[in-house]
Amino acid sequence: MSRESSADRARLSIPAIQLTRALVYGGLARFAAARLKLPDPLFADLRKENNLGELLNLPHNADGWHAACKILADLAPRLPGPLGRLLQDFRLQLPIWFLLGLAGEVEANPRVALAVAELQAPQREPRPTLHLAAALCTDLFDAPLPPLQLLQHPLLRADVLRLEGDGPLSLRALAIAPALWAVLGGDRTPWPGCKALDAGRPEWLPAALRAQFPQLAELLRGSRVQAVALRGAAQSARLAAAQLAAQLGLWAVEIGQDQWQSQPVLVAACRYAGWLPVLAPRLGPGDQFSLAAAALLPAPVILVLGHEGAVESPGLVEIDIPALTAPERQQVWQLELGDAATPLETDHALLDGPAIRTLAARALLDARRLDQTLDSSHLARARGQLGGERLRLLAQPVTQRVEAAALILPAELQARFDQLATRCQRREQLWDGLGVTPQATANPGVRALFVGDSGTGKTLAAAHLATRLNAPLYRVDLAAVMNKYVGESEKNLGLVLDEAAASDVILLLDEADALFGRRSDGGENSERYANMLTNFLLTRIESHPGIVILTSNSRSRIDPAFTRRLDAILEFPAPGGEERLRLWLAHLGGRAPDPETCRLLAAYCDLAGGHIRNAVLNAAAQSFSGGETALPPGLLVAALADEYRKLGRDMPAQLKNIGRQA
Repeated sequence: MSRESSADRARLSIPAIQLTRALVYGGLARFAAARLKLPDPLFADLRKENNLGELLNLPHNADGWHAACKILADLAPRLPGPLGRLLQDFRLQLPIWFLLGLAGEVEANPRVALAVAELQAPQREPRPTLHLAAALCTDLFDAPLPPLQLLQHPLLRADVLRLEGDGPLSLRALAIAPALWAVLGGDRTPWPGCKALDAGRPEWLPAALRAQFPQLAELLRGSRVQAVALRGAAQSARLAAAQLAAQLGLWAVEIGQDQWQSQPVLVAACRYAGWLPVLAPRLGPGDQFSLAAAALLPAPVILVLGHEGAVESPGLVEIDIPALTAPERQQVWQLELGDAATPLETDHALLDGPAIRTLAARALLDARRLDQTLDSSHLARARGQLGGERLRLLAQPVTQRVEAAALILPAELQARFDQLATRCQRREQLWDGLGVTPQATANPGVRALFVGDSGTGKTLAAAHLATRLNAPLYRVDLAAVMNKYVGESEKNLGLVLDEAAASDVILLLDEADALFGRRSDGGENSERYANMLTNFLLTRIESHPGIVILTSNSRSRIDPAFTRRLDAILEFPAPGGEERLRLWLAHLGGRAPDPETCRLLAAYCDLAGGHIRNAVLNAAAQSFSGGETALPPGLLVAALADEYRKLGRDMPAQLKNIGRQA
């Protein structure tokens, strides 16, 4: 008994793929010897290459084939590895095991394909037809297997084996995906077109999320949960999928939605390769993704989702990925930058772990490239690139840095602007020590509306706020989005908001009244669509965790339902005399004419800062003097005349006099 157990253990240590190869080679040689008058020598060569009797350590005087088949039938339910697991899942009998191995070895070994073609002469089909399969099963195992019976086998219904050809059933060929056969042989290289996900460091994810992984893994392991939908920043969701896979002893592999739905064999590939499939369907409002229940094989799936759309799936668990707390973010910065993180201002950026990792790597590379010590400027440049390739689909980066001296505002407006900047800087700590009601509705998002005529400094103020917070600024032209993406607007705007949240950039929505104007009660389709789009954006912006600045030329054009959701409304008036003088001096700099001329320009020119900027630049373009000399008043007045002409207005006579005096 002990000797048999020892022999059994030795046989179980042989890889299942090697046993399968020996079974196939030996069976082909035996069949050829019985059916062909002059078998090709390659049959004998195949038998010698993997001798089944020697592999199983059988005596030479025994009936090698039948004895080997009996031993293999006994070993099948206990074989380890991917192929052994498949044999157990489908409870494969030896004849079907043989056919599975034959289909696989035809793909792996050209000599096996030649041998099968020889057996099917004159047809010369290199893959085994159902007619040949039936003959092999009858001769080798005394187990007739008619083609119609094989057609209903679970291996074919699970797409592990498939039929090729469109002729009569008996002449169709058995085939297996070469990549699946490689998986069954122990190869865990990701399927073509798929990508393995890196689990990274545990600290890159919030502790509140990681605490859920053990229970989730238990539910997935017991097949009580089929799918886990992770909603939030895509990179954090992928990282969470990889760490959850590690809890299960699996390897997270991202698979395209279309590929998963068009290749059912991937279910089997994931099960036997030890992969946890991760799908990332792009869903918009009203979209639904259906995940069918696994008919034959349990197939846990992780879904990476934004905030929109719904999933239909049995055994679904949905999880919203929480944000890193401030101490957790600081820990990640410390892990990625070491002591260099201490003097840097990193607290204002509400980023997730993968984003911090990317930023840290890019900032360090930028500092090394310039041979400089890492500082906030390197982080600022890195943040300007973060997520930009996706945000640029619907937004344009505003790259200029605007310092405080460049923003000229009335004193009252400046004070309110400073309050807004402070609110943005402290947006994560606002609820500390407050009551249960604000705690229950906590959201670090800040929404502000800048109202004023063109040229009064709304965009400049948004750029200064971004500079002050050391954050990227992206401008979204809502009118252009609506015109270009009719029918896709919600999905694309949802994408912009998701990407902005992941990179914690400031969004500038110009001409907000294009979408947030007063809703109508009209019955036209276009009006109903506009109302639905407005409702969608109202909801999304209210829950958005980032900073959103909207601009409009008139507050009266904005729907009152939206103004109630704003944290601040700043009205940018036309500049008064004092502000105009500061604007002239800020624009002219070292090329300002005499103080009296500047005072007169400010007193009689009632244009906004944008027009003053244009006038100064146009005068500088016409000046023939060097860059350090004062601009002639006459050129400045002539440039102002052009600005008034663009507005369809006459220039004040007092300004004309300045030009004549010069």
